[in-house]
Amino acid sequence: MSSPAAAVSADRVSKIYRIYDSSGDRLRELIFRRPRHREFHALRDVSLELPRGRALGVIGENGAGKSTLLKIIAGTTRASSGRVECRGAVASILELGMGFHPDFTGRENARMNAAILGLSGPQIRQRLPRIRDFAELSEFFDQPVRTYSSGMVLRLAFAVATHADAEILIVDEALAVGDGYFQKKSIDRITEFHRKGGTLLFCSHALYYVAMVCDEALWLRNGTVAGLGPALPIVRRYEAFLQERERTLLADGEMSRSPAGEEPPPGTTPGAEPGPAATTAAATDGQKPAHLTEVVVHDGSGYPRTEFASGETVAVDVAFETRDSRLAFHVRVGVDREDGVQTFAVDTRPEPWAPLTGRNRYRLRLSFPRLPIAQGDFRVFVYLGDEKALHVHDARILKPGFSVVSSEYVVGLLRPVYEWAFPDANAKVEAEAEAEADAGAGPSRRAASS
Repeated sequence: MSSPAAAVSADRVSKIYRIYDSSGDRLRELIFRRPRHREFHALRDVSLELPRGRALGVIGENGAGKSTLLKIIAGTTRASSGRVECRGAVASILELGMGFHPDFTGRENARMNAAILGLSGPQIRQRLPRIRDFAELSEFFDQPVRTYSSGMVLRLAFAVATHADAEILIVDEALAVGDGYFQKKSIDRITEFHRKGGTLLFCSHALYYVAMVCDEALWLRNGTVAGLGPALPIVRRYEAFLQERERTLLADGEMSRSPAGEEPPPGTTPGAEPGPAATTAAATDGQKPAHLTEVVVHDGSGYPRTEFASGETVAVDVAFETRDSRLAFHVRVGVDREDGVQTFAVDTRPEPWAPLTGRNRYRLRLSFPRLPIAQGDFRVFVYLGDEKALHVHDARILKPGFSVVSSEYVVGLLRPVYEWAFPDANAKVEAEAEAEADAGAGPSRRAASS
């Protein structure tokens, strides 16, 4: 039996889909009563218990069963076996446009969905203007939904779900659609819902959101539970799994590649001169409140440089502009090796002057004196975040970013500061005495002793 304190509980939930090679096989099975299908197990014995007021992030690869599980919890799909129980009103944002009638207007769809979520007539009339304003539909609110873009449908669905008096909110990759401005509004709305005691189930491929927003995480792999527990350790395990899989795929690709068909190295274009190239990771939608204008790697002098010796100073200059000087920002810089190994990342959150606010243009310099990297080729990731360091307004990737070249043969990634010691004082004295004796004995004795 599930705990009375649990808002959502699932006990050994499984979901099996029947796969037919053709529509005729489905008919033959119905007539002749002989199986003509294959079974696909989307979920196998998934169990979880989410206490009230907690946030659960659901992560995993495409096809792992994340959306299936959330649909079963939301009640839009029936489990093949097992039991799901939700204690409280549930609002869900699942497939794009689910529950909307394409020929009805946005206002009519919002009214119907709000009624389904349990709002009364007066409550619906009171909240419809707020739903319209949050969704930013203006005159399109009274147009048929079939005339909407995918972003408009998402905004309407999100606005209705988050303006209802739901106790449990289920969000399945809703932030993947829509511009950066609305994504920030959405994540702020989600965090506010959770802060006020709402129970959240949040599915996203953006692991940063999962680690920062959610208390716990569920990692699904091939329909089974690969990990369940506190969010940060589960996210790290999943990241390590993805990195290992990428390394394996790269190794297999190297083995299968013939010498005549060699591919250019990552980050280069056939026939083009290699060199540092900054690529904008966030699409320009015309509504971003801020954007990066420059990212430069150098040795502290400000002059661009891409090759360093181990132990040299490496610095990164980051410049950005904002439309509104009242907004606040954080900056995050990460360095990954070219094969995808995450080396380190730092941000402005610990600084007493952060977040940055009060200006329209900013320029920061991040310095790493005597960077303890031994060798390797590295990419530089720069993220411009909001006042909570949660939503990313803009991002750039320098690929290649910089290289560290060693003057001697070294093993490994880091050149750490280290010292040897003798925990046993007598052993230290004996070692020093033996060294002095060897030094005074001459080459013949040392050779003989060896």
